[in-house]
Amino acid sequence: MQTKFNLYPKEQLPENFKFPQSYIDLSSNMEKINELEYFPWWFENHRDSIIQHSAILEEITGVPNLISFARNDDLAACFDLTDYSGNPRVYVYDLGTNDPPYEKDSFGEWLSEEIKAVKEG
Repeated sequence: MQTKFNLYPKEQLPENFKFPQSYIDLSSNMEKINELEYFPWWFENHRDSIIQHSAILEEITGVPNLISFARNDDLAACFDLTDYSGNPRVYVYDLGTNDPPYEKDSFGEWLSEEIKAVKEG
């Protein structure tokens, strides 16, 4: 059971990029996830280099400026580092295929739908 995850330090993020507040809050309090019997996603801890991580994702997806924040087998949920809204869209890529990603308007929408899918079985 995952109880927390570490965000990339602000110094490593592009100057105007901000993680959504709900993602920041979840990083230190995962109660609503851990109340579930099973949650297929694992929230990623930051790596040594956000630039290297983004470059690897670009090599796989062909899309620059992505940073994944959660994984579910070959699925990677990502933020676009050039979205400076403070509530970036979520792009979910299947890293094992060349299929286009599916998108959600926000982290909150993505998380709510994933929780709902787990509850509905």
